[in-house]
Amino acid sequence: MAERTFERRYSQRAVRGERKMDWSFTAFHTLHVVIYVGTAAERLWFQRPVCWPVTVVGLGLFLISAIVRFTAIRTLGKFWSLHLEIREGHQLIRGGIYQYVRHPAYAAIMLEVLAIPLVGNAYAALAVAAGLYIPLLFIRWRREEAEMVAKFGRQYERYRQEVPAFIPWRGRVQPDVQSK
Repeated sequence: MAERTFERRYSQRAVRGERKMDWSFTAFHTLHVVIYVGTAAERLWFQRPVCWPVTVVGLGLFLISAIVRFTAIRTLGKFWSLHLEIREGHQLIRGGIYQYVRHPAYAAIMLEVLAIPLVGNAYAALAVAAGLYIPLLFIRWRREEAEMVAKFGRQYERYRQEVPAFIPWRGRVQPDVQSK
């Protein structure tokens, strides 16, 4: 709840733009609720013994996801949105966490939706997260990439070549001073 309140607070401060794939917000919200409720229901229904190593891994992933997501939100500031939006005066942010990964919020969301079922040892909910939520997130990511290329052209293409999408597997890239 705290995480969603924080997100919405930043999203409400954002400059509005043209929304793309507006249906995806409802789909993500619905699947998020399904994962949370499904985890709780599966935990209560099956009453399996808790596998503590799995729970601890889930808690660790959840903590990492929250830190990465909050960092991404704060870095984007007025450009943060829960929707896929391209705005007038939109700037390409390459500083902060965005110098290491292009889509840290999406990476954090993937970790979160996998972490929640792990915390509860809820393997059916984990299958929903892996089988429905993450593929839908990849569809939205691909559309966002196309919108960013359309908006920023070569500048974004260069950014794509220099910075990985989700996992900072390359060395640190110095941000282009003009694109901050």
